[in-house]
Amino acid sequence: MSMFRSIDFQPEGFEDLIGELVDSIRRTFTGIVVDHLEDLLAVPNRRMCMVDRHIRITEDDRDYTVDLLLFHVTQMRYIAIQVQVGRFDPALVARARYTLDLVDDLVRVPEAHGATVGVLLCTDAAADQEAGPIAITLYDGLSPTEQTELPLSIELTAMIDRCLDSTDAMDPAP
Repeated sequence: MSMFRSIDFQPEGFEDLIGELVDSIRRTFTGIVVDHLEDLLAVPNRRMCMVDRHIRITEDDRDYTVDLLLFHVTQMRYIAIQVQVGRFDPALVARARYTLDLVDDLVRVPEAHGATVGVLLCTDAAADQEAGPIAITLYDGLSPTEQTELPLSIELTAMIDRCLDSTDAMDPAP
C-alpha cells in the first residue's frame, strides 16, 4: 500500500481561468500580427489604407471577425484580413468567404466599389501539412493584373514568420 494517493483536485473555475488565459494570449498575438500587417500593407506605395481593425459582425447569434479591413484606392475595393492563431482548418476558408459576403452586404457600395476580397492567415498549417504559417488569398474573380497589386500569400506567410521569430526572441530563456 502506498502512502501517497493521487488526488485529482482542480479549484472551482480553474478550466474557465485557463480558457480565458488562452483566449487572451490569442488576442495579444493576433494584435501583434495585425500591427505588422498594417505597417506592411497600409502604406501609400501599396495604394491601400486602413479602414478599421478587429471588426465584429454578428449574424444569427454567430460572431464573425475581420481583424484588419483595408481599402485599395485604385481598385476601389475592400480587403478583409482574418487572422487565425492556431492550426489551419479547411472549414475556416468557408467561414472567411462568408465573412467577405457580410462585408460586401454591410460596407460596400456596389455602384462605387469592386467586390470585397480577403485573406485568411493561420499561424500554423494543418496537421497533415508541413509546419509553418499559411495564407489563403480569396481573390476570386480578379484578373492576374489586379491580383498582383494585392498582398501575395508568400509575402504574408513571411510576415507571420517574422512575427513568430520576434515573439520567440522576447521569451526569456529557461
